[in-house]
Amino acid sequence: MEIAHHIPGRIRLKYKVGLMAQLMQYNLKDFDEVVAQIPAFLSYKLNKSTGSIVIEYNSELVSAATINDLFGESDDRVADAYYLLSEYLQAEGITQ
Repeated sequence: MEIAHHIPGRIRLKYKVGLMAQLMQYNLKDFDEVVAQIPAFLSYKLNKSTGSIVIEYNSELVSAATINDLFGESDDRVADAYYLLSEYLQAEGITQ
């Protein structure tokens, strides 16, 4: 997966065909429920024809730099961004 376009509050990720097949194995209703529990993520949209996922997020809760790191190519930076986001949400009293 790679970042195709990103402005604060909205990121478009391009994915490989195999990822879509993996995502389709899961009940998207369950995925919706998980996403709904994370206040920083407002919505997402899968577009099979363009091979992309658009995620809208609250840029007041999480910085664009953290989102870039979260969906970046460096495993270390992804892990760091995940923990940073998790710590911030916990500090704000927002739990999963």
